[in-house]
Amino acid sequence: MEKMHEHRHGGSPQSDMTRLGIPQRHVIDFSVNLNPLGPPEIVREKWVEFIGTIDQYPSVEGEGIAHFYRKRFGFDSQNFMAGNGSTEMIYLVPRVLRPKRTVVITPSYNDYERASLLAGAKVRRSPLSPVEEFSSPDLKRLMKEIKDADALWIGRPNNPTGTLMPKEIVLDLAERFQDKWFIIDEAFIQFVDMWEEKSFLTEELKSNILVIHSLTKFYALAGLRLGGIVGSEEVISRLREKKEPWTVNGIAEKIAPILLDCRDYEEKTRLLTTDERERVFKKLKVLKGINPFPSYANFILCQWKRNRDLDDLIVHLLSNGLYVRDCRNFPGLEDNFFRIGLRTSEDNDLLISGLLSFPDHSDG
Repeated sequence: MEKMHEHRHGGSPQSDMTRLGIPQRHVIDFSVNLNPLGPPEIVREKWVEFIGTIDQYPSVEGEGIAHFYRKRFGFDSQNFMAGNGSTEMIYLVPRVLRPKRTVVITPSYNDYERASLLAGAKVRRSPLSPVEEFSSPDLKRLMKEIKDADALWIGRPNNPTGTLMPKEIVLDLAERFQDKWFIIDEAFIQFVDMWEEKSFLTEELKSNILVIHSLTKFYALAGLRLGGIVGSEEVISRLREKKEPWTVNGIAEKIAPILLDCRDYEEKTRLLTTDERERVFKKLKVLKGINPFPSYANFILCQWKRNRDLDDLIVHLLSNGLYVRDCRNFPGLEDNFFRIGLRTSEDNDLLISGLLSFPDHSDG
């Protein structure tokens, strides 16, 4: 297996300022991919009420989060388990299912590979091609790779490429390989246009499909960690047996049910995301030395071609109070790729201006 890349996440402009010798300052952070509207207003309104309950134990299994998924998607309790965001589920699944070999479609969220390795699995990367705009992998090759593995990881939409493997293809693969696990991460699915038609959260699941979901990204609740996993009664029972108790904190458990009353917020979010994704993509397409890739999500992957070192762009942006996600630690994105998390139109215009102002004398 290829060497594991550096394991890090976005949202750390201070570390790059230190690395690049730039004085610490406030920046607009485009490296994170949260809802630019911020948390729903009802969360802010009830915050003082929630604080008054912090001396109380939450339920052992995060019943408040389970309530959200039960009411919103109709999941029976035996088919859903709440967790401390999607990342807890990503690490729990291989630890419990113990696959000996996993396939990870790359580039993708690094924790799929890391979680598999920590559970003792061997990992095979199935690369997407930038020439084909990181669209769905070569199916003939992928089927061969799945045949020799025990599990396949799929991000829908995939992070950081923003691509979305069609549901029909995944269902067909799961039918062909009924003895393999298909672990699907849909942390960003609610940002997708007509997402309910495309999501596995609204699909009658096959017994070998697991769907991991998060409320963190879409509702801008990164500091709280809310999410869970959907699957057959048999596999959810296995996961529940091995999962630690009380991983969902009491505030998160109380917030989850009130998200059921946020339909207007959700529609406003998707409208903003769709408009800004299309608008920003068009602006990026005409910028010198930047190659953006089509996305279904609330972020856009780009490749820097103005010169040979992405650090030059990062320094320039940081010096102007802007920060993007350096993606060179993702397998397949070492050649100066970066990701832009969409924000408000005003913020996005500031970033476009910052990219436009990169000095010509740095060309090369």
